[in-house]
Amino acid sequence: MLEELKKLVNLQNVDSEIFKLEEELDILPDQNDALEKQIVEKENKIKELKNAIDIQVGEKEKRDEIFKKGDEKLRTITGKQSAIRNKEEYNALLREIDNIKRFNRDLGDEIEEINKEIQAKTNELKETEKVFNEEIKGFRTQIDLNNRRMDELEETIDKLYIKRDELTKNIRPSIFNKYERILEKSHDGKAIAIVEYRKEKEKDSATAYGLCLGCNMKLPPELYNMVLRAVRIEVCPNCQCILIPGENHTDHSKTDSEEEK
Repeated sequence: MLEELKKLVNLQNVDSEIFKLEEELDILPDQNDALEKQIVEKENKIKELKNAIDIQVGEKEKRDEIFKKGDEKLRTITGKQSAIRNKEEYNALLREIDNIKRFNRDLGDEIEEINKEIQAKTNELKETEKVFNEEIKGFRTQIDLNNRRMDELEETIDKLYIKRDELTKNIRPSIFNKYERILEKSHDGKAIAIVEYRKEKEKDSATAYGLCLGCNMKLPPELYNMVLRAVRIEVCPNCQCILIPGENHTDHSKTDSEEEK
């Protein structure tokens, strides 16, 4: 039976590696999705700034056109001064000229404010693009690295499953099936737990016991002895892992005997 347990340990080593790599493989797509989301958010922010600038430029162009028409109208009206026949017409012309000038002055102030806003948003866009483009570049680099890592993991996992199949061929079906049932219920990819030798001092004496390293449960003495004998498969009453004797159990037993003498 000890030989069968050694085979199970070899199998467990492979399964533990598979479990670890598959966990990493499961995480990487989520990481890529999160990175892609950040890329989209930053690209959208840049688009929003560009759209805001375009809107402002459009508003400025509308006002520029109105200002141009007002200026042309002002020149046309001013050119009519020579045709004025009386003071009443002259005063009416001056009022109209004054209104057009006031309107164009107010419109010019609006255009100036819009120009300032366009310049401020343009500066913000340049700074944002500089920072975001560098970050996006880093995100894309990480996505590429993750994709290559996923390819490596899949290749390694495939090889490990081949190795696993070879190992299982040399394990008795009844033992392997028991191992598989425990592994399926495991949350950490482990179906085997090492039993570690421990000694507990109580006043003038010391009591030796086995500790399941799968769940840190102190094993009953009878079970601990059965694990040491390794004549059959023993499982932990708490975590249900197959118990394997750790190293130097025999040496510890000798030491205990010598201390008793």
